[in-house]
Amino acid sequence: MTFIAPALRVFLAPLLFLLPLHAAAQTACQFLQVAQVPLHYAGSGLGLTMTGEINGKRATMLPDTGAGVTYLTRTGVERHGLTQRPTGRYVHGVAGKSRLYEARVAELVVGPVRARDLYLSVVGETSFTPPFDAIVGAAFLLQGDLEFSLATKELRFFRPQRCASTWLAYWDKNASVIPFRQHDELTANPQFSVHINGTRLTALIDSGASVTTITRRAAHRAGIDLDGPRAQRVANAHGVGKQSVGAWIARADTFKIGDATVHDPEFDVIDSQLSVDVLLGVDFLRAHRVLFAMSQGKLYVSYLGGQPFDSRREVRPWMRQEADAGNADAWYTMAGMAVSERSRQKDPGAAIAYLERAAALGHREASLSLGVRMLVQGKPEQATTHLRASLGEGHTGRNGALWLYLAQLRAGDPQARAELEARFRERSDWPRPVVDYFLGKIDGDKLLDASDTPARTCFAANLVQLHEETLGKPDSVALPKDCKPMREQYQSPVAGADMAL
Repeated sequence: MTFIAPALRVFLAPLLFLLPLHAAAQTACQFLQVAQVPLHYAGSGLGLTMTGEINGKRATMLPDTGAGVTYLTRTGVERHGLTQRPTGRYVHGVAGKSRLYEARVAELVVGPVRARDLYLSVVGETSFTPPFDAIVGAAFLLQGDLEFSLATKELRFFRPQRCASTWLAYWDKNASVIPFRQHDELTANPQFSVHINGTRLTALIDSGASVTTITRRAAHRAGIDLDGPRAQRVANAHGVGKQSVGAWIARADTFKIGDATVHDPEFDVIDSQLSVDVLLGVDFLRAHRVLFAMSQGKLYVSYLGGQPFDSRREVRPWMRQEADAGNADAWYTMAGMAVSERSRQKDPGAAIAYLERAAALGHREASLSLGVRMLVQGKPEQATTHLRASLGEGHTGRNGALWLYLAQLRAGDPQARAELEARFRERSDWPRPVVDYFLGKIDGDKLLDASDTPARTCFAANLVQLHEETLGKPDSVALPKDCKPMREQYQSPVAGADMAL
């Protein structure tokens, strides 16, 4: 596997020599801030991101303490026009394993670090479309001491000098101190102990996870009954790998970290074989100020207030603040939550209003959802307007082009075929078989044969059915037994744009 961290470390060192020279002559601890990086909430899950550059072009990056090293995503490869090649290696994640590819990057900028001529691993398969271009892992993030301050949406990098026995939580003399087990650089994220219902479990802080998650095995050890009244089965969880895994929301009696105890906490539970029992996610980081004191083998943790664990059952004030500040992803996330099975009180009307707010801010996935919903409800002219707004790079743009063709066909637009051909003229990858079917180059059976995942098969089968209906043959195609009709799915105002993964 190609690791980015050692290469970046070479470029981080010169920054330290820019520190005041007199520091070397002093005997007191010098806790030197190397960099301060703004954080943002982005994507349909409002995950943490930061801004960097790939080959001189702005890039969205996920600062992920739960990942060992740094990877490019297929989104980043496509957006930045990179060429990837197979490596024969795999990476394992929540949703199984993914092939690893490799791509050359002429220049990469992450925070204060600029590195040149790198070969980075590329995650080939995920069960969702990543909204970010790269995943910056623990081997880079935790080279020195690292502070998460989500109250100010900042990531701070420190390099301590002579601070082995010094209190480093400079903002709070009463912060909790959590000792952790030091690992080698390839498994850099420190693990520590927490207790759920009095049961000792291993945990790590995972800034790449939107919500705190425990494994099914750990839930069983802690006496949490996933078949009982305090648990709810929810839609499968997604991540690295093509598959999805079983998921629940479950309530425990207590959660204890350091000296702090949370009563009646609610967690996400997943049926996955992780290396630890508990992933403390961004919900935990939002309620706490956390310093990874790698130099001391400790975490400093201060509770700031608010809900420390959030299973996304309701819109939180911070989400509304993000939306009101113009974050289109926040409106889109809130739309999904308003009709989610997790929601305590579903509100389809609010979901549509949130989608429209997101679309008005240029959110292409929101435009795609609105457009497809209008199409399956028999409003092709209105659908066309929204679907044109969804066009562009990436998976959303390609899906939007397919749906736009169907909307144009139903509306009797004579330019439908020519526009579809032009949009996919240079592409041979998925969803090219769907395009060839629409253009009459292959039949429906060959399209289904070319659909190499269950999601693609169901997506293709539904499009074939809708296409045949448009041509006046509504009963000519039957869906595979494991596929839900799209009309059913679009009874919800928010339907996934990722059906053709």
